[in-house]
Amino acid sequence: MSGGRFLVWLLMLFLAMASGIQVALSAHDARILHAALEAAQRSQDEAVAMQSRLLIERAALAAYQNVEQTAQGTLNMQFPQAVTRVQQ
Repeated sequence: MSGGRFLVWLLMLFLAMASGIQVALSAHDARILHAALEAAQRSQDEAVAMQSRLLIERAALAAYQNVEQTAQGTLNMQFPQAVTRVQQ
């Protein structure tokens, strides 16, 4: 019976080693996935910051003063001297 016990102990040792290796591999995969998640979050944060800057820039360009300056400077438009109201 001692040969049978030896095989049981050997099998248990093998299973414990296999379990330990699997735990180590799972922890490694979790670290890789966590690093990928952090990279994706940094990318998202950069995209949100860029969108915010673009919205601010668009709002600044749409301001009345900028529109008037562009109309006068680039398009050579001028405000009419006499403004009349059209009635129906």
